[in-house]
Amino acid sequence: MPTVLALASESGITVNGPLVVTSFNLFGITFNLTESIIVQWIVILILLTVVLILTHNMKVVPETKRQVAAEWIVEFFTSTVDGTMGSKYTKYRPYFMALFCFIMLNNLMGLLGLRNPTADVSVTGAFAIITFCMVQYNKGKTGKFKGYMKSFVEPLPFMLPFNIIGEFANPLALTLRLFGNMVAGIVIGSLIYFALGNFAILIPAVASLYFDIFSAVMQAYIFIMLSMSYISSAECED
Repeated sequence: MPTVLALASESGITVNGPLVVTSFNLFGITFNLTESIIVQWIVILILLTVVLILTHNMKVVPETKRQVAAEWIVEFFTSTVDGTMGSKYTKYRPYFMALFCFIMLNNLMGLLGLRNPTADVSVTGAFAIITFCMVQYNKGKTGKFKGYMKSFVEPLPFMLPFNIIGEFANPLALTLRLFGNMVAGIVIGSLIYFALGNFAILIPAVASLYFDIFSAVMQAYIFIMLSMSYISSAECED
């Protein structure tokens, strides 16, 4: 699926698909290495570097500001996950902390002049599929096979098609919510630059502050909050 890049020029605004860096064939299937993939590798390297810096030479009692910052981040996500999902879901803390940081940095790549990978629906769809699988796993774990199958015909058997649709509606909503907001930010920012022309100084900067920073952080936070809500509520009775 295409990522979105809006280019403003004198002739108008052009929306292009993803930049394909290279392609290769494997078992008769053509795979494209796109800019979205490369930028995500960059994000992984950035996260790895930050984690190594923050956790280097840690002490039982914090002696450096970076250790204080690292502990504050862990405590924030600990309270967020426990408050949203409950104490029995403590094992999900590292995952949602990593997911938030990864999505947020992907959203912020536009500040470096790179494409936002989250403006690629295949990227946001991958995040949503992971949440979907975790929801199904939690339902199966709490209700076993019998409870899992029974959940599709509750409260009455005629609800079966609606319950099935509902299972797939949540990951679809997660995918399009994040994708749509990131694409909207790119398109609106390009429209502002194009409309103002030579006067594009202050207003685009303010718009960029909102769409590239505030919206990027908020959309990452909303994504993990919805994911936590879907997973914790997916419990079945055996």
